[in-house]
Amino acid sequence: MLACYINAIPVDNNVEGEPEVECGPTSITVNFNTRNPFEGHVYVKGLYDQQGCRNDEGGRQVAGIELPFDSCNTARTRSLNPKGVFVSNTVVISFHPQFVTKVDRAYRIQCFYMEADKTVSTQIEVSDLTTAFQTQIVPMPVCKYEILDGGPSGQPIQFAVIGQQVYHKWTCDSETTDTFCAVVHSCTVDDGNGDTVQILDDEGCALDRFLLNNLEYPTDLMAGQEAHVYKYADRSQLFYQCQISITIKDPGSECARPTCAEPQGFGATKLAGPTSTGTAAAGGTPAQTGTATGGRRNATARGVQNLEIEQLRLLRKRSVHSPDEQVMDVRTELSTLDVMQARNFVFL
Repeated sequence: MLACYINAIPVDNNVEGEPEVECGPTSITVNFNTRNPFEGHVYVKGLYDQQGCRNDEGGRQVAGIELPFDSCNTARTRSLNPKGVFVSNTVVISFHPQFVTKVDRAYRIQCFYMEADKTVSTQIEVSDLTTAFQTQIVPMPVCKYEILDGGPSGQPIQFAVIGQQVYHKWTCDSETTDTFCAVVHSCTVDDGNGDTVQILDDEGCALDRFLLNNLEYPTDLMAGQEAHVYKYADRSQLFYQCQISITIKDPGSECARPTCAEPQGFGATKLAGPTSTGTAAAGGTPAQTGTATGGRRNATARGVQNLEIEQLRLLRKRSVHSPDEQVMDVRTELSTLDVMQARNFVFL
């Protein structure tokens, strides 16, 4: 038997340091510093062939691209706490003129545009009080969403194989004990290109048992459930977003939990309209965290408007039931790998 060993030579270039992201009023600009002069492409993932979503400029030790809010699948997501808009996209920097190689990288770029607070005041005269009051301010819990390997005690993961067992975990950290209750609801998953599917409804009930079952609540400020990894067709990334409602716990009582029926299969709801257009709210302040035709743009805008109206309707519905409820957004993401099985067929 003859064994041959071949050492492949990688492209002699790579990204130096972290990307430089500029969150502008109508677009996001990202630049990469490279070790050697750049001769490849910078493009939006999945839109390599779309004009305006790829930059082939080379010859310098810097490469970049500008991502307009109204094109190139730039996604916009509203946030209630803090109040504002997340604008995000996935950018690939490729160092080979024709192919994706081992030195190439994909980056999830995200900017947050905080809604400006407006203060109004008036003057009022108040007589002296004879009773003194002492007030203590209790800070709200800080919440996060993680996907763990295997079970509740596993390590957080960012990469997984289809079918791998994972544990979706939501936790809130509070400076006080036995003070707050947390309920997870309104969970969606998307591929980063506007294909968004709802997997938990606005009451916190699961919609598709093949994706995620009804959540368990081991403590007042923790929720979780085991699941198996899945993915979109031809898409490797999954972006999860949920809302967590925080309420004050009544002394001596248990936290109220969603009353949910057993979910059926294939019940997840695909949200109408892409979320890849729009401009940050007027008066917003950008802060870094990490060309369609007129008819097509109008149709996209209508889809986003309908989606936002539906989300606001759900939030308004919850606020009617719980006027003291505070809602915050939590996010996580996962990159998936396909399971390949080889088969040999012999024809006689």
